[in-house]
Amino acid sequence: MRYLLSISLFVFLFGQTTFAQSSDNVSTSDTISIEKSNPLEILNPEVLFPFFKELQSLETKKEGKVRMVQIGDSHIQADFSTNIIKDIFQQKFGNGGLGFIFPHRLVKTNGTSKVNFKSNANFSSSRNVRPADENPIGIAGYTISTSNRNAVIEVDIKNEQDYPNSIKIITPNKERFFNVGFANGNRISLEKQTIKAKNHKVKKGETLSSISRKYGVSIDFIKKSNGLKSNNLAIGKSLKVGEEKEIESEVSIPNFDLVDLTFDDKSFSYHSPKAIDEFYLIGNESKSDYKLSGLLLENNQSGITFSGIGVNGAKLSDYNQFDMFFDQLQVLNPNLIIVSLGTNESFDGLIVADYMVNLQIFVTKVKQTNPNTAILVTTPPPSTLHKRFENTYIAEYTKGIIEFANTNKTIAVFDMYQAFGGENGVKINKQKGFLAKDEVHYTKEGYEQQGKILAEALLNAYQNYISNK
Repeated sequence: MRYLLSISLFVFLFGQTTFAQSSDNVSTSDTISIEKSNPLEILNPEVLFPFFKELQSLETKKEGKVRMVQIGDSHIQADFSTNIIKDIFQQKFGNGGLGFIFPHRLVKTNGTSKVNFKSNANFSSSRNVRPADENPIGIAGYTISTSNRNAVIEVDIKNEQDYPNSIKIITPNKERFFNVGFANGNRISLEKQTIKAKNHKVKKGETLSSISRKYGVSIDFIKKSNGLKSNNLAIGKSLKVGEEKEIESEVSIPNFDLVDLTFDDKSFSYHSPKAIDEFYLIGNESKSDYKLSGLLLENNQSGITFSGIGVNGAKLSDYNQFDMFFDQLQVLNPNLIIVSLGTNESFDGLIVADYMVNLQIFVTKVKQTNPNTAILVTTPPPSTLHKRFENTYIAEYTKGIIEFANTNKTIAVFDMYQAFGGENGVKINKQKGFLAKDEVHYTKEGYEQQGKILAEALLNAYQNYISNK
């Protein structure tokens, strides 16, 4: 049944509540076209009952852990919305630890702000969007690698409430690429020397050939680095003749106290009776190269872990192509998986039928490796195509997801598209300051609103479960 929901409900969602500032101004003449009766309700909440059962047990007995995982694209990799959901659930049910983390900063991309990563080695990365054949990709959607046999990674947890007792190292093909160590009192420096890029101002009589010989670089490098289409040079022109480089530093391994690791067929683990604020991953001397899929950090307390896994530019099909992703997902042992993908499919012009095929493949693969995991799919939030066109693909994906959920009761659905304004969402969220300038991504505040609304929807469904038992 289709009907119009007045803007008063939207003001409830985005106005004088904790979800927005009262100074924002949205015209009351606007209406929002809604497919479902209430965007704050979850479709097929019964799919989540196994998850809710574990939540109730955790809440009443104060024992064990309940693990939540959200998988997505750049909306998730930024960790803004996921961090809010994590905080809300951990405040109510207890803090079970940080969950899954990946050292995005070592390969100069965005990730969680709750952990500092530092290394003496330079790492390269592969991601499921543009994979390299030699680097199989697992749970993070990324793999980092280095051939530096002196490689050390420092892992520094910022906040005391996040200090773990348990460390699990997840690696491609379950190989032991790293040991775990702690500083034994000696000062450990992982600082790398930075060599700045070189520039050269062309003098009279100089040629590309003479300049390339002077700096030991190829003519092709100079031409490509400076966008030159010919060998002609203008006197006084500034040329880039060298790239900025980071020189890897040497680290003395005797500076670390190594600990014994156990292997559980999926990951390498270390457990400490004391909370850990800092530790090091040290390259296994028996290996010639080193690869990392990620880390799982948990504490000795009962409570919630919430792991956000996002890859900039990712689509369902990108995750689907790597069986290792679904295999390593078992390490996280999730009670609930939230799937939030679709924006990048829309930019590829993927028709809704093909999107739904990819979604069904993803759900099937999750169930094959994690059969007891409940799955919640969120529809993509409103956006534009190239800042010029309404993104009607998002509306079609939303309709397809809801129709699938209505006929196939294997997934629950939260309609983020309608919760954020539906077909009027771009205009409304721009007015609220929730939409970024590219009109695809959201501001930090916008992502935080998404996290709050999704967390509230889940908690409302949980309370209904408790009330109706």
